[in-house]
Amino acid sequence: MSTTVATSKSAIARSGKAVTRTVGGAAAIGIACAAAVLLPGTASAAPAACTTAPGGAAQVALDGTSQCDSVADATSAAAGYGIAGWGSATAVANAAALALGLEGGTAVADASFGGGPAAIAFGPGSVAANEGVGPGLSIAVAGPGATITLTPTGAVCDGPGIAGSFTTLQGCIG
Repeated sequence: MSTTVATSKSAIARSGKAVTRTVGGAAAIGIACAAAVLLPGTASAAPAACTTAPGGAAQVALDGTSQCDSVADATSAAAGYGIAGWGSATAVANAAALALGLEGGTAVADASFGGGPAAIAFGPGSVAANEGVGPGLSIAVAGPGATITLTPTGAVCDGPGIAGSFTTLQGCIG
């Protein structure tokens, strides 16, 4: 008889977990549906992707509000992406550059002499410019309306964003 009671308690515990999971899953779906109905949607533009491998041809793309360009020499690689924005990447002399312009942002990454800069700009009026010279990684991220600039001589954050260089150990937070 004690075996039957233990089995019954296990069955009750398992069914309680199943009910909790079902209620939790239904709540998550309900919240997602409410958010989809109540929150304003964002128009999504077709992405523009430009990648130039070492020795590859320069790339330029324009698709509605999305645009990009990339240029690299025989020893470097560059990638620019625009999603309702503009991403421009240039790399020379054993370098790599990445630029992401999103939702009205403009991102420019210029790399040389082993530099690895990344620039990310998201939101209307945002500008992120990153010039990486010399070996090392650096990043500039600009939020809506901000201008974030990172060069070998310093960093300037005007608005919400962040920049930092592992080469020069300079940076800023806006």
